[in-house]
Amino acid sequence: MGRDKRLLVVDWEREPVPLWRRQLNVLRRLAPAELLISGLPDLDYPLDVTVVPDKIKDAGPLAGIASCLEVAQSRLVLVLAVDLPHITPEYLASLVQAAAPGRGVVPAIEHELEPVAAVYPVEAVRTAFACVQRGERSVQAFARRLVQNGLVNIRPVTAGEAPLFRNWNSPQDIGE
Repeated sequence: MGRDKRLLVVDWEREPVPLWRRQLNVLRRLAPAELLISGLPDLDYPLDVTVVPDKIKDAGPLAGIASCLEVAQSRLVLVLAVDLPHITPEYLASLVQAAAPGRGVVPAIEHELEPVAAVYPVEAVRTAFACVQRGERSVQAFARRLVQNGLVNIRPVTAGEAPLFRNWNSPQDIGE
């Protein structure tokens, strides 16, 4: 995209806010026990947020997921990518409700998993770090491995829910 997606501006309740703040507001609606942000403490994050640097540098989103799973105090971790500006608190709440201790939920549109808006059990941390250490950076492959190991269930995304997963990967996506 050529610029920091976190800083792209989106409307949140009729107010322009950076995308990272919008996602944080979405997550706050769920009243989580803790709020973790994967990355660097380079923005003015609120005090109730814990910034978790990647334990393995330059290894993509999976390294961030692994690092957050490692430090999480909760048994389940809801992951939400910053570049999903249409996701709703209601949808995320439905994912959390479908999860159980030791068993997360990964949405899927047809056969394509949506692993950056998913719930993972903390037990997935070992798999996440093993993938990253082997150079396997694909969050899709990680999620598929968790399905095979019985750590997550796949939840089909309905046609009405599919627009929630439109992400911002290029400047053209922003004008949706």
